[in-house]
Amino acid sequence: MPTPPQYQALERTGTQMVAAARQGDWAGVAHLESVVRDQMSALKATHEPTPTCPQARQARLEALKALLRLDAQVLALAEPGWNRVERWLGAPASRHGQVGAYSADTLGKH
Repeated sequence: MPTPPQYQALERTGTQMVAAARQGDWAGVAHLESVVRDQMSALKATHEPTPTCPQARQARLEALKALLRLDAQVLALAEPGWNRVERWLGAPASRHGQVGAYSADTLGKH
């Protein structure tokens, strides 16, 4: 089942974002994010919200899944950079286990 050209363009941009992230080109990633936003806006303006044809719905679903996988790859590549920033700022490298820390520190102070 063919993927509509607009979704193919989104997937190409997502692939370019992963390549830029692998190279550490975060300015390029940011630029490509704006390209994705523009592509999404154009897609929303020209297509029905939910395709009625089962094949079109499936193609759209597969394209969106591909975009999510690409986005996850970019986030995974960005994470080491965030850990360095957090260490530089003196923040803990991981926020795991900190849920509820505020309420424990302020218990009875309200």
